[in-house]
Amino acid sequence: MSKRNNPEDTWLLNAEVQYKIEEIKSRWEVSLIFIDTKDPSHLLVQKMGDYRSKRLAEIYALNMMNTAARDIRGTQKVSKNDYNTNNN
Repeated sequence: MSKRNNPEDTWLLNAEVQYKIEEIKSRWEVSLIFIDTKDPSHLLVQKMGDYRSKRLAEIYALNMMNTAARDIRGTQKVSKNDYNTNNN
């Protein structure tokens, strides 16, 4: 049996959480993006679910982002210039 708490995942405790909403086959897919504040090139993208309307997806994404963030005040931020994302 493997250990439940992997030491390699400790960076998630200090990660910034953002969300991404994409339209895929007439459904709105919500993904959470965990960004390491010490190394912004270290990312984890986790698909959370899909919804019939964009508004429902936004509500769910905001709720899950606030729940997943360890820092509720939102003071842990990563500069947008630290990593390059492509929306294509």
